[in-house]
Amino acid sequence: MKLLLISIAILITGSVMASRTYSASDGPLEGMQFVSIPAGEFLIGSDIHDTEYFDEIPQIVVQIDSFEIMSTEVTQGMWEELMGSDSSSIALLWTDLCGRGSDYPVYAVSWFDCIEFINRLNRLDSTYIYRLPGEAEWEYACRAGSDTDFFWGDSDQAIRYCHCRVNKLDQTDAPSHIYGTREAASFETNSLGLFDMAGNVSEWCQDRYSPDYDYLPSDGTPFLYPCDDQWPYQMNTRRVHRGGSWLTILKECRSGNRNSQPPEIWATSIGFRLVRVPGNNRNYALMLFHAGVDSIDADATMDGLELFTRALELDPTMVNALLYRGFFRQGIGETEQALSDFDEAIELDPMNAGTYEMMGVVLSDAEYYIQALKVFNRVVELDPDYPSIYYQRGFAQFFLWNLDEAISDFSRAIEYNPGSPSAYYARGAAYFLNEQFDRALGDMAATIERNPNDGDAYMMRSQIYRQMGNLEQAESDSTRAAALGVTEW
Repeated sequence: MKLLLISIAILITGSVMASRTYSASDGPLEGMQFVSIPAGEFLIGSDIHDTEYFDEIPQIVVQIDSFEIMSTEVTQGMWEELMGSDSSSIALLWTDLCGRGSDYPVYAVSWFDCIEFINRLNRLDSTYIYRLPGEAEWEYACRAGSDTDFFWGDSDQAIRYCHCRVNKLDQTDAPSHIYGTREAASFETNSLGLFDMAGNVSEWCQDRYSPDYDYLPSDGTPFLYPCDDQWPYQMNTRRVHRGGSWLTILKECRSGNRNSQPPEIWATSIGFRLVRVPGNNRNYALMLFHAGVDSIDADATMDGLELFTRALELDPTMVNALLYRGFFRQGIGETEQALSDFDEAIELDPMNAGTYEMMGVVLSDAEYYIQALKVFNRVVELDPDYPSIYYQRGFAQFFLWNLDEAISDFSRAIEYNPGSPSAYYARGAAYFLNEQFDRALGDMAATIERNPNDGDAYMMRSQIYRQMGNLEQAESDSTRAAALGVTEW
């Protein structure tokens, strides 16, 4: 009965979206227009249990708050208007072969390039917060109430809506007679008035890529944080892009199709469009926070700190904004301000072990090891199985010269994460200072086994061999360390 009611609600939402007439409002750049998307819910994911669609399961109902999305992809003209001469290195990639001109979509931009564009736009217009769409928002806007593979329904109608590469297996006359992109708004819109939501260029989203929809927040917000530790690092850093492109076959232009790339990678088939949320939106502070996280990920620390501060001005109880601002304030040398942020976060949520851990890390970085140790002990009181705390506490013990305690903590850290080269290295260093050379040697070997290019480990092992009188092996390891760029210990 519950699933039936959900399905009815989704159908009602879809019919309302499809029946409305949508008007576009101007953005701050020439030709930039935004369409208002109403709040609603939809079923994201695929019910096809096929290995080809492994990342489109399980299907979940997602709630979407209202937002505005660009009616077209960001064009080369908009990019050059905002970025000016800074666009020259990217503009060289806008070739006649793939489409060049002010009305063509931007392509060959990395996810990081998009964030730089967005940060400049947010400084230009403070009435809204501009950002990349979350992938749930993107699909909701693309579908426009439809529940078919393509928002236009029958794939035979693709020629009216979608610029993609012909695939004979698609049994369609999808337009591919021109290599590369087409000018924005060259094809018909979906029922919301959005152009090129399938084909032309695929579009970056705000989310990190996740292996399935178990990770996707059901409130429609972007998925911002890495997956669990078992998911490979290189996949944890990837970002989602949606919509297919001139280079993909038609089935990859399905509304539910997902793709991903590392955020530093560009391609002539990937561009972007923006969403914006007005300052009077109830989730405006949260959007500012999300934009701040994006800026930090793109190494734009000062932009991120400004966005976190704006979010906190609207919602002083936003613990995550306090934590992020505190952590990155420490990174620019504002230790006391950072500690003040953590104090506020702890006052708001005194049982959050993660808050204490981050505060302890800042205290350790500032060499306040006694205070850091007290904070780490509090984490252990709250959660004795907190996986990363023993590694952090071990360092505080190490620098306080509590070597036996440091070794104990690093050993506990290795139990939680036996694949970590850092924990073996740290314990090996503590063994070395404690004159337990055989054990130190074993830990350096374990470090090198897990990370064969760790120059510091070779240099440390060289020192251990030297203390044990094995000068030949010490010299060999020292040479290897120098080859890896480490010449001093």
